[in-house]
Amino acid sequence: MAGSVTLYLTSGSAGAGNFSIYHSSADPSNLIAQNVSSASLAAGYCTNEVYNAYVVQSNTVDCENQVVFFVVPPVPQPTAVPPGPTPTPGALPTLTNGWRFTAGTVSLGGYVLNGYHRATLFGCPSTLGFGTKASPTTTEVALPGTDCYASIIGNSEKGFGLTGLGAASALGLTMFSTDTSSGTSNFGIISIPTGATTNPGTGALSGTIVGDNGTSGTWSSNYAANASYVDNNGAGIIVTPESIGTLTLTGIALVNGVTYNINV
Repeated sequence: MAGSVTLYLTSGSAGAGNFSIYHSSADPSNLIAQNVSSASLAAGYCTNEVYNAYVVQSNTVDCENQVVFFVVPPVPQPTAVPPGPTPTPGALPTLTNGWRFTAGTVSLGGYVLNGYHRATLFGCPSTLGFGTKASPTTTEVALPGTDCYASIIGNSEKGFGLTGLGAASALGLTMFSTDTSSGTSNFGIISIPTGATTNPGTGALSGTIVGDNGTSGTWSSNYAANASYVDNNGAGIIVTPESIGTLTLTGIALVNGVTYNINV
């Protein structure tokens, strides 16, 4: 039977017996059975005590022979673990603190980006913005200055930030995206109301993220003031609008077409 070992006496004199059976060594503390007859051992003695070795010792007066049996205990079969629940698409919970957007995607020189990115977009006008606002965060605030932003690598469309709710009401989300080719993600924000050269400075934000496809996870970012530009095609004032940082996503990946709550 399962979880048992059967010991057989395959040779021995007719008068041999009775026997004591131990596990591991012939120590009284290891005794499993005693006064086991030759006939019982010849037929097979079954025990539910499973060990790597057994000692069968004769109890006859004229000899105390012992036989050591080495066995391999049965390997317990792992208990099947039922699969976890499949994420169920559905309505997002009420958003109180943070932003909500529908993820978009764009291909750039062999790189595929998913999520949201609507500010300081290379080229002016630019075709590289992706992701769309979603209720209840639908207010978009333009970055400071006059299009186009000029920098050493060329012009950028200044774009806008998505105004948050509650604890994020003084911040405009400019970027929350993942480069699926490299696995790196980036986060960007501006201050609201915006000033000509102001940005949120250095700091850290974190929270949970929930998608209407049933997925969820956590996010975090340490951010700092990013690049400076000269607005009005390089003929205007210097602006440093954004703070940007690496985005860490845990337990979730951004998917094109999915709407997300970014909770702060």
